[in-house]
Amino acid sequence: MNRVESVYKTLRGSVVVLGLAIVALFASAPLGVVTAQAGKPPMTGMDTTARRRNPPMKDMMGAPLPFGIMIGRAEQWMVGYQYMNEKLEGILDGTDVISEATVLNRFATTPTGMTMQTHMGMIMYAPTDRSTVMAMLPYVQMSMGELHRDGTRSTERSKGVGDLELRTLYSLRAAKDLRHRILASFGIGFPTGSVNQLDAEGVRTEYPMQTGSGTYSLLPGIMYLGQAMPWSWGAEINSMVRLGKNEHGYRLGNRYEPGIWAGRQFTSWMSVSAGASGESWENIHGSDALLNPTDEPTKDPNLQGGKRVNASLGVNFNLPEGFFSGQQVLVQGDVPVIQSLDGPQLKRTRMLHVSWQWSF
Repeated sequence: MNRVESVYKTLRGSVVVLGLAIVALFASAPLGVVTAQAGKPPMTGMDTTARRRNPPMKDMMGAPLPFGIMIGRAEQWMVGYQYMNEKLEGILDGTDVISEATVLNRFATTPTGMTMQTHMGMIMYAPTDRSTVMAMLPYVQMSMGELHRDGTRSTERSKGVGDLELRTLYSLRAAKDLRHRILASFGIGFPTGSVNQLDAEGVRTEYPMQTGSGTYSLLPGIMYLGQAMPWSWGAEINSMVRLGKNEHGYRLGNRYEPGIWAGRQFTSWMSVSAGASGESWENIHGSDALLNPTDEPTKDPNLQGGKRVNASLGVNFNLPEGFFSGQQVLVQGDVPVIQSLDGPQLKRTRMLHVSWQWSF
């Protein structure tokens, strides 16, 4: 019954968050009309009024899309960079907030906070109108504060290349006017990241402080995409299925990430999107023999799983002409609405995305 109630609360939270986000976008629609009227037309001499009344098929590509989606543009390349800053602070056990003192009753050390910065390089190519192939490689920097039972504090740090991902995106079905599309994705994760990060004393760090998984992964997903100028909307679910075990005898838990979103084009160069996303990740299978699970929660393989629902709001800038033609910049903030962690475990407080991409 607890599991059913948990799933129900998670789904209910997702629907409420998305509903509020869409209401906010509709409420701001008059502002978008005023802005578009006040600004210059996107191309001199173009009959924009006629375009809005009956937009041709190619103009559907101008509706806002999820960042990094490049489909229907054969023989195009895209290079990109994405920066993510994630902050974790405070401790949850399930959905209950607990104190550091409570954790120290069970463990010799407790985490107090963690910051993770990820720099992601991306390259994409669309060999046909219906397919895209892409490669993504992250570089991760992490810092975690710790409080020990004797009252002393310390900070652990790690950094390095993460796991390489190769993906393909394929349009399974598309309406003739491109208003509705079903896209399937599949990929493979390669163990290019490290599972041998060491602390200041030369001891292998805990599971969350490693920059890689040490195993291969399968990356299946599916997406629905809808577009009707100036709106776009969609839903997707992505997953990461871990294979085998790494050199230390464990593998990270599988991940499942559903999401829903809506976006609105306000001007020829700016759109806004809002949505809700879910995360569900399992505990670690197996364990690293060098990590003592009684030392701190981050070293217990059975305390690494959890569920989370996030609300997001983003602004995308796309300059259609001049020196910056083909380039996009996205700024997006994510805030957790619901979290249930197999704790004691640090809870996320916020995540910031800043991304740039150039299509040519």
